[in-house]
Amino acid sequence: VYHFGLHIVHKKLINYDNVFLLFLVKAGIYWVDLIDHFCASWGILIAAVLELVGVCWIYGGNRFIKDIEMMIGKKNCCFWLWWRACWFVITPLLLMAILVWSLVTFHPPKHGDVEYPTWGTALGWCMIAFCVIWIPILAVVKFIKAEGNFFQRFATICSPAPNWGPALQQHRGERYSHIVDTKKVNPDVEIPSIDRYITGYDNTAYSE
Repeated sequence: VYHFGLHIVHKKLINYDNVFLLFLVKAGIYWVDLIDHFCASWGILIAAVLELVGVCWIYGGNRFIKDIEMMIGKKNCCFWLWWRACWFVITPLLLMAILVWSLVTFHPPKHGDVEYPTWGTALGWCMIAFCVIWIPILAVVKFIKAEGNFFQRFATICSPAPNWGPALQQHRGERYSHIVDTKKVNPDVEIPSIDRYITGYDNTAYSE
């Protein structure tokens, strides 16, 4: 098993080296600029917008705040005023404005005075699509696996899982007292768990 694991790691390293060698050839800087032009900007913007939609409007911003308060303690409304403004208004508007402006002012990538061919620009769009396409694919897979009619399936995939919440019983409180422990209901499904509560005092570095 040990040698088999080393073989897999060695094989993966060789594959990664083959990819990195692409950047070391004479045209390597053009590949770097192409990836930077598309993936380092468009991909991050799209992922950030989808993340905001998922947290604030699908999972729920207020629910997310309550989860944070379980860890840091109850805070007053004034404390969350700025965060609510950022999550619900300022950040979505800024990201959408940047995304739309980037689409309107889009120009094919260039390296100095050298313009990329049409297939290079198409390859850049394919790289963006490959980065973000897994989000709708997984959403469709979850939708197909869900039970019920169309609206029931849509509500299911937009709701937290039954086992969503702190793994340890002492951390769940009243908010997550209804959590379903899938280990007891279905032993084939495993959720992350910790045998005991661990703090910094359990580390020998903290002991006197």
